[in-house]
This record gives sequence, structure tokens and C-alpha cells, in this order.
Amino acid sequence: MNSRTSRPSRASGARTPHVSVHNRYGTRLRLGSYIADIVPDDRKKPFIHHCIVQRIGSPKVLYLGQEGTFAAALECGHRQLERLVAPHRPKVGAIYEFATVEALKQ
Repeated sequence: MNSRTSRPSRASGARTPHVSVHNRYGTRLRLGSYIADIVPDDRKKPFIHHCIVQRIGSPKVLYLGQEGTFAAALECGHRQLERLVAPHRPKVGAIYEFATVEALKQ
């Protein structure tokens, strides 16, 4: 054994402890400067899909949800991205009317 750790050293040919890393594969949606990751979680019964929405490059989670199907999680992620991007889109064909106070009094 190595004096600094409790693991057997590789040089002695002993096996190291097995570390179980749960491999997760997901789907990523991107719209504007936001992303939505759809991540399956087979550890839960019933099987669920997590929807995680973030701004690109930011660790802050803007939305976190769970859905029972991949399709529902995908739809939820897309809806959240649309909601975040919508205020930043220019409104096409907006009509503005201007009136003075005097014109409104008549």
C-alpha cells in the first residue's frame, strides 16, 4: 500500500477499488444564448427525464424540471428556451400610435 493513500499501489499489481460512475447521455437543445439539457435518469422508478436550462457559459440553473417521457422533457425544454429568448426578439410589424394630450381631450 502507498503510505499517502489507502489504495494499493498499481506497481504491486493489486487491483484498485472499482469506482462506479453512472454514465448519462443526454440531448442538448440550443436557442440563442441558452441551452436545455435533457438527461435520462434510470435510477428513479418510474424512469424520468430531467430538463436543465442554463445560459451558455453560466453555472446558474434557470429551470430544472422532470418529465415522465423523453418527448415531454424535450417539449418542456423547448418551451423554456422560447420563453427566455422571446423578450429579446424584435417584434415584427408592431404598430404604434402617438397622440398628444390635447388630441385625447377632444
